[in-house]
Amino acid sequence: MKITDQARDLLDQLIEDSGGGCLRLYFAGYGCGEPDIGMTISEPEADDELQHINAIPVAIDKKILHLTEDLTIEGKQTMEGPKFQMTGLPEKDC
Repeated sequence: MKITDQARDLLDQLIEDSGGGCLRLYFAGYGCGEPDIGMTISEPEADDELQHINAIPVAIDKKILHLTEDLTIEGKQTMEGPKFQMTGLPEKDC
């Protein structure tokens, strides 16, 4: 998994503003027969694997760990606030 430098800067600010925690990737149900990945700033849960990626603490739900190997998190600042995009996920057939 990779986190771009721009996404790192935005995530670092979000973590600081929330008073701590980490970036957490979790199983968010199924879409088109494939697992969906959710992303939030929160404390790690018991079944999470903890990693540090580009200086960001990341907790990954072990149920989706295999889906994050080729994942890249990109970010940009918009008028509505920071926006993030995950690329490198397996293609879905829908």
